[in-house]
Parts: sequence; C-alpha cells; structure tokens
Amino acid sequence: MALHRYERSWLDQATPAGMEIEHVYGGYHRSVFNNCSPRLISIYRKVGWLKFRVCNMTTGRFREFEVVLLFTAFIASTYGFGVYLFPAMVESIRTDIPFSYGTMGTISSLVQAGFLVSALAAGFLTLRFGALPLILASIVLCAAGLAGLALADNVVTIAACLLLLGGSAAAIWVPMVEVSRDLISRSHQGKALGLMSSGTSYGVFVNSFMLTWILPVHGWRSLWVVTAAFVAVLAAVALIRLRGAGSRNAGQVETPVMAKRLLRQRFSALPKGLTAAILLMMFLNGLSCMPYQTYLSAFLQGEAGYTADTAAYVWRIIGLVGMFSGFIIGALADRITVRRGMIVTYTILALSCLALTQSAGGLNAALVFFAAVTFGISFYAIFGLVPAYISHIFGPGDAALVFAFGNIALGFGGMVGNFAGGWLKEQSGSFAPIYMTMLAAAVLSAVLSALMPNEKAYALTAEPAYE
Repeated sequence: MALHRYERSWLDQATPAGMEIEHVYGGYHRSVFNNCSPRLISIYRKVGWLKFRVCNMTTGRFREFEVVLLFTAFIASTYGFGVYLFPAMVESIRTDIPFSYGTMGTISSLVQAGFLVSALAAGFLTLRFGALPLILASIVLCAAGLAGLALADNVVTIAACLLLLGGSAAAIWVPMVEVSRDLISRSHQGKALGLMSSGTSYGVFVNSFMLTWILPVHGWRSLWVVTAAFVAVLAAVALIRLRGAGSRNAGQVETPVMAKRLLRQRFSALPKGLTAAILLMMFLNGLSCMPYQTYLSAFLQGEAGYTADTAAYVWRIIGLVGMFSGFIIGALADRITVRRGMIVTYTILALSCLALTQSAGGLNAALVFFAAVTFGISFYAIFGLVPAYISHIFGPGDAALVFAFGNIALGFGGMVGNFAGGWLKEQSGSFAPIYMTMLAAAVLSAVLSALMPNEKAYALTAEPAYE
C-alpha cells in the first residue's frame, strides 16, 4: 500500500537495535521492519492517522516466559488467596469472630460489587496510567489486604480487606489484555493468557494444602500471614524485574493526534457490532459458568442422588484439569486461531451441561466425572481465550476498555444466572432448567464465535511502500 502526503518526525536516528515495529492503519497491524532506534519513529498522515508501535523484543529481563510466570502468580494470588481462601476457612474464622451467614452473604455481595466497580475503573485507569503500573500497584494492595486479614479483630475489618482484595483481582485481570498485546508476541498470546487464566486453579490447589497442614496446627491467622508474606515477596520481585518494562503500554508513546482523542471519541471509534457481540459473549460466560459452580454440589447431592464424596471428587477433578487446560487449549488456539479455539471450548462446555442434565439417579458416576473433566477444560480456557481475542482485535487502550466493560457484563451474567437458578429451583423443584439455560448460553456463545471475524484478519503482514 503506497502512502503519500505524510510527515515524518524523527526523535532519534534509525539504528539496528533488535526492535520490532508495527504500524496500525485502519485497525490492521502490519509488521514493517526489525531495525530501528529504541526511540519513537512516527509517521503522520494528512488524512486519517498512522502510528508506529515500538515493541521491545530484546532478550533481556523482559522475556515473555518470565512475564507469563509472574502474571500467572499474580492471578493465583489475587483470586486463589484473595477471593477463594476466605470461604474455604470461614467456619474457623467465625469461631473467633462470630458473624451470621447473612453477614457472610453481605460480605460476599460487597466483594462482588467491589470487583465490578474495580473492573470498570481499571479500564479508564489503564488509559491514564498504563497497564503495567496499575497491575504492580494492585499486587502491592493485594499483599496489604492479606496482611490486614491476619490482623483483623472484627467483621468490618474483614469486609474492608476482602473488598480491597476483590478490587485488586479485577484491577490485575482487566489490564492483562494490554500487557499481552504489548509484551507477548501474537503467536503465543493464546497459550500465555490461557496459562494466566489457570492461575486461579494453582492458588486453590495451594490452598488445599495450607488448609490441611497449617490451619489445624497454627490457626486461620497463620494462613493470612503466609499468603501475605508470599505476595509481598512476589510484589517485590515484580517491581524489580518489571521496572520500566512496557511503561505506557510497552514502549508505546501516543501520537499528538491520539493524545487529543476524547474518551467519547474513543468509544465512538470502537466497532459497535463486534464490541456488542463480545459483551454479549462475556455476559453468556457469566450466565453459564458461574451458576454451574454455585449449584453443582447442591444438584449432585440434593437432586441427582450422589454422595458428598462424589461431589468432592468432582471438584477435585475440575481443579486438577484446570491446572493444565488453560495452557493446552491456548496452545491449540495459537495454532488454529483463537476464534476457532473459542468455538471448540464453548462446544465442550455445552457437552458438560448436557452431561449433568442426563446424570440424575445416582447411578451414572462416569457421566458426572465426564461433566467435571469437560467443565474443567472449558471453564479455565474460556477466561484465557476471550481476552486473547480482544487483545488481537483492538488497539492500545481500546482493548483494556472493552475488556473492562466485558467484565461488567460477565459479573452481571453471573448475578442473573445465580438468581435465576434459585428461582427456577423453587418454581420447578429441579436444577435441570438452569443447567438447560447454561447449555443454551454455551451453544449461543459458540454461534457468536463462529460469526465473529478471524483475528488474523487484523494481523496482515504486507509491508507498505513509501515514497
């Protein structure tokens, strides 16, 4: 594509520096060349706009593998310790600090509200301060929240700390799409975000050992001390290893044209149909995945006729499968495209819902275990593939903004699903209607994925011609 009528501004002379430059024109990303200055080289067109994004591809301390491991540990900490550890040992806490189950429900609602508000705010804060600074600040706050729980002596302090932890979880997860598109090569984003999304399962797995080995001997406060110390060390390592990495979106410096764009203009520039489809998909994710877990034990033991041991095995299978499924499905998506990976994953989720609806009677444990395996495969993979797709499609800043609103839709879908599950159970006397609703949501998500554009259409490699 020949470009004409442009102006060049050189902030440094072009020299071989092992850098990769991509330019964005009309929403398409094209590789241009690999030798340039570490500084910004930008070209502006009279009509429309053209921007170069400079990505540090050196083999120093910002290696992709290191980044992925650190961010997986962030997710394991904020979700595994910050979100799931409290309900796992709530009875021990209630022994020392009495509070009712109603209060526990109120606290859980506050944490969910904090997550949703933080998810929305994270999109705007990423635009203002950059993805990486927000993530590093959030992991520090996570350590502070865990330490606060170790010192808590009343339910108000507990609620405040859990609210902080819920907000930290969202503030780390939402900017991940920006970090992925800036610090991880496109060919590895599926498996990278898949591994990050499996971080929760690693945290829950560690929780199971702490609950067995530490809690009975040293009490519940000791678990908060251990997790706070671990996250504090993790935060210190991250601050050292990631200092300066991807400052302002991994080396991207906004052009004057981009800097003057108002937030309203940014919203209007988003592809409305595709953005709406992604938000609907994330709403359906919440509608299908959240109530699946909420009512799983109640369905298996109270309706389908299985024992508590069987239900425990189901949860164990989901956790163990989830430790590997995100990475494996992500690697597959990198080969067959993320869009096709989503189609496969939603189909597997639909099979899981269908298997549960056919497992009543307490005599078909194999079908229940099949449902557990397929849910473990799909659940963790979904939460890696959707942000991977967003990071491929949308440009700097826009990706975090879309994902922020997507997480609002996700939370709203979970709230609707949980409410509908309880209401349908009361009206029909069975959990089958809500699991059939989840099945329909999974099928609709697969159809949406099939209708969405292939993300490779946004990664053209044609090199432009210059005057």
